[in-house]
Amino acid sequence: MTDLRAHAARAVDHSRESLVQRGRDARDRLVASDPGLGRLRHGLRAVVAVGTTVVLQSIVATAAGIGGQALRLHVMIGAVVALNLATTLREPRRRVVLGTAAWSGVGAAIGAAAAVLAAPWRPVVFVVFVAVTFATVWMRRFGPRWFTAGFVMWQAHFFGLFLHPPIGALPGMIAASFLSTAWVAVLLTTVLAADPEATLRRTVTALRAQARATISACLDVIDRPASPAVRRRLRAEQVRTSEVALLFDGQLADARALPEGVSPVALRQWIVDLEIGVDETAGAVVDLADRLVGAHPPPAQEVVPAVRAALVELGWSRYAEARIALARLRQQPHWTVRPVRRFVIGADLLLTTVAAWTSGAVLTQARVGDEPTDSDRGHSPDTISGTISGTGTGTNTGAEGPTRGERAAYEPVVELQGGALPGSQALAGEATALDAQQRWSAARVRFTTRQAIQAATAAAIALVVGDLVSPQRAYWAAIAAFVTFTGASTTTETARKAIDRTIGTLIGLLASLALAQVSSGRPVVSGLVMAAGIFLAFYVQALSTTWMICFITVVIGQLYELLRTFSEDVLLLRLAETAVGAAAGILVTYAVLPLRARDTLVVARRTLLTALADLLVDAGGLVGDGRPPAPADRARLYREVVAMDEAARQLAAGHDSLIRPRIFDADHAARRHRVAVLGVCASSARALVQALVTPDRADVGVPDPEAPAAGEPPSPAPPAIPPAVADVCRVLAAEARRLAEVPDLKDQRPARADIPGVSVQVTDLLEGAGGIPILVARRAQRLADALALLTPRRR
Repeated sequence: MTDLRAHAARAVDHSRESLVQRGRDARDRLVASDPGLGRLRHGLRAVVAVGTTVVLQSIVATAAGIGGQALRLHVMIGAVVALNLATTLREPRRRVVLGTAAWSGVGAAIGAAAAVLAAPWRPVVFVVFVAVTFATVWMRRFGPRWFTAGFVMWQAHFFGLFLHPPIGALPGMIAASFLSTAWVAVLLTTVLAADPEATLRRTVTALRAQARATISACLDVIDRPASPAVRRRLRAEQVRTSEVALLFDGQLADARALPEGVSPVALRQWIVDLEIGVDETAGAVVDLADRLVGAHPPPAQEVVPAVRAALVELGWSRYAEARIALARLRQQPHWTVRPVRRFVIGADLLLTTVAAWTSGAVLTQARVGDEPTDSDRGHSPDTISGTISGTGTGTNTGAEGPTRGERAAYEPVVELQGGALPGSQALAGEATALDAQQRWSAARVRFTTRQAIQAATAAAIALVVGDLVSPQRAYWAAIAAFVTFTGASTTTETARKAIDRTIGTLIGLLASLALAQVSSGRPVVSGLVMAAGIFLAFYVQALSTTWMICFITVVIGQLYELLRTFSEDVLLLRLAETAVGAAAGILVTYAVLPLRARDTLVVARRTLLTALADLLVDAGGLVGDGRPPAPADRARLYREVVAMDEAARQLAAGHDSLIRPRIFDADHAARRHRVAVLGVCASSARALVQALVTPDRADVGVPDPEAPAAGEPPSPAPPAIPPAVADVCRVLAAEARRLAEVPDLKDQRPARADIPGVSVQVTDLLEGAGGIPILVARRAQRLADALALLTPRRR
């Protein structure tokens, strides 16, 4: 009986611990999904801008003696202008906000006037609508300010057609537009203004949460080593970690995001080291899982529980316990397993790097212009309130600005767009040059001109076909076609967006029908549902077009309910017109100046491999000089690492955007494998460069990887990097450049078996040279093995 009670108690404890862990994982995924709380602020800006504008327009119109239909017109056009201005203008600088708002008011006035003045002549309406669509997309070439002004102009034009106002209402519409832009400008420069420094701190919080999510995925791989699904999830978590790190790097370009006197160069090096720690930990877990499923001789029985225990302590942010767990792994028989040694190195780097932020050592050293040393990174548990989820603020009020040496100039790599990572537009522009020799090539026109032609053509087709469906609602088809080309660069991106918009409209229609049973005759309920819908639509905008359009459709349904024009027929008509616009967008993107997504993948692959080669050449040159890297050299190398990471992100994003019908895409699995291998190449090169520029970590106390230590290994003096490593870097760089010039990796002829590949060449160089630190040798060999996988070889 006692045994049964004890067993039941253990089961209850295990169940409780599992629930707590799942809750923590869910919270981490939520926090990590919105670095810097950018999406939350985006949703709140939309709700606050629309809600306050509706109130302001009502007060002003009532004071001016305007009522009835005219009042409704003022409120609606003002709310539309406010919504689009608040959600497209995401520049934090006040001067830019005020200037963009002013130009947006002019654009809204032009768009509304063109719609009202052309309304009496239907053919003229179609021509003007297509011209406005072309101009709106074409002016994006001039930068974000013109993108916002053009988008507001187009929306004002659309609603000017949709609402059918009389010509006499035009002055009031223009006044309402300027009032809305002025009011939104006030909001964006006061209560809705973003604090760059607070955003940077929140991004660090999200990065910690993302690191914990990666550790959780590592535990799943340990528990289910043969499952491809959990391995894909781990890889996805690593990609998201890289994305948050790149976002952090882009935020460093804004001097207002940094405390006074802090060097962004040191923070860039810190974030790259943290990313390396996460990647090395995850890579070691995958290596260990391979041994568990029979790819290599299995480790001793007690190894896996010990590694799992270390992961648990690391994930729960128990600093002292994690250090103890890593110390146990340095004992026999654990230390005889190569993946365990790699795991200890990566986990130690992760703990040390996070502790440097938690203790404030990173900001302290960034102020004095040096990198943190191991003694400054906060190894003492007494000075750290936590590790990955530490609660330290990382501030140092007593430190002054840089006092010795000149800090290397910070050169941003990633130019954020509206506070988010950039899309594929730059790659798409480069990809058009691939077929420039063709007579009717998209390369003969600029990217924005190409998209303007496509958008205008799609809008014209949508108007004509939509007019056949419903002359009164044809503009819903036009807006569906226009939005399809916003934020999409290639054929597959555009097609996916069109399909997602149609599916979202269908889901939103069903939700609207259900909500109408609740909100009918209750204007307060309708208003609350509309506010919630607006917030959710722009909160998920960056994540899912489908759900954004779903919530927008719900908002429109409630608007019809308030206007007392709600009916199932109206919603079904909206679905039909949306499908027409989506079909027009898909047709045009494949038929008019098309840009294939596979062309952008080729450009992304070439950019990644070229960046990798440049990085290795520079690193090898520093090693060949036989001198320790200077701070400026280190800063330059870390900048090249970030550039390579951005190229890897663009490659992964381009691959994910593909539409993959398995019946017609025989290369789908092989292409996914090549993209994964290229990602491994990038992470391996990053880790290799870190080992080269920080020789104090090149051996991390491992005298011989094949001779395990009986106790915790001693920490030797920092080893010198022999010049022979420069030859290794040159061989790796040459192979990367060769692969970059290959038109298509899948079409390579198998290399001859009697000609040594890059993996064998690097192995011979490493074995023939003496004194190469073991960590450098292991990471160089790992990179060579990954590059070798990209070239088939005859047996």
